Amino acid sequence: MLEEQHNRVKKFISTYYKIWLCEFIPECRWEILNKARNVIYPINLTFGIYCMLWHFFFQMNDYGYDLALTVIYFFGSYQCYMVYFEIMIIRREKIFGMLEFFDGFITSTEAWISDIRKKHLLVNTRLGLQWTRIFLLFITFVGVSVTVFHMFITNYTAPMLFIIPGIPEDSWFFYPVNIIYGIFLYFSILIYITAADAVVMIMVLYFRSEFNSLSELSSQMDDPVMAKKLGPYILKTLYKNHNVALVKIKELTQSFWHLYFHKLFAMMIYLCCTLYIFQSLTSTIFVAVLIVGAMTSQIFILCFFGQVIKNSSEGFYEAFYLTKWYEMNLSEQKTYLIMLMNLQKDVTIETFGFGSISIYTFVQICKAAGTYAAVLYTVLN
Repeated sequence: MLEEQHNRVKKFISTYYKIWLCEFIPECRWEILNKARNVIYPINLTFGIYCMLWHFFFQMNDYGYDLALTVIYFFGSYQCYMVYFEIMIIRREKIFGMLEFFDGFITSTEAWISDIRKKHLLVNTRLGLQWTRIFLLFITFVGVSVTVFHMFITNYTAPMLFIIPGIPEDSWFFYPVNIIYGIFLYFSILIYITAADAVVMIMVLYFRSEFNSLSELSSQMDDPVMAKKLGPYILKTLYKNHNVALVKIKELTQSFWHLYFHKLFAMMIYLCCTLYIFQSLTSTIFVAVLIVGAMTSQIFILCFFGQVIKNSSEGFYEAFYLTKWYEMNLSEQKTYLIMLMNLQKDVTIETFGFGSISIYTFVQICKAAGTYAAVLYTVLN
């Protein structure tokens, strides 16, 4: 069961890369064309940004709802660019290296910890898949609702409120090209961002399972007899596995340092614009609520799982602190104290401008977005 769950996670991440790097397109004998597949998505984003800017400077008449959505789409595209280069290009080898590292968790037969680890891995991989499924379904529902509404208010011409420049309205291609490209671009931005959040969430849950395993193994030394007889073996196992986990999670947090900044910065901007929408026409209130729900859920996912990794590392420290260390031999007590000192610093995901990512970060971003939205409304009105 665990291996099946793990393979499903790997398949999800592998499919994510194949789709957005366009690796599903068959290879040909010209290497330059094979490499060109990887720039199809950035080119699509670039053309979409060109259409958004053209709409902003030459087509826009409504500086309420239309302006807010155009800014949201622009920063959504910016976020896609940053995620593409951070996850797809720069960090690709590290992401798949992490998956290979997690393969070792599944096949591990190490004494004392392998059974405990597999139990927690089963729980967390299942949780990751369930959260991913729910998140993707909710975001897709929001996307469908928003595009249908935009089609309605633009007389079935502009799913993203902009019209592709250069195609006259009396042309046969005007409606099909604008509708097809608008829907394609919208969902290529929406699903891409959402899937990237799911990848972050899944990686964090794997490390959560490892910290939970170490916590449970530590709790076995709550028994004085176990601490005295098996303390040396358990300490050795904890020390080795914790050090390995720290090295790997440091790679993960360093990889996510830039990613979190770009994502949270972009989300704060377009959450501010989304809150501004509430000041627009009352007919858009339902759509505005859906968009705000999607934005806040994305911020919550990132901040919540930053809190998760922090809580799991704290849980290991607390479990280790509560062991019957005084029942061990003197040499083992010295080892215990050294480990305890090393465990005092929490494992956290940090990023520039936001600090340590946690639920507090989520609250601060929402407060800041609300304040900026109020200022924006005051200035523009």
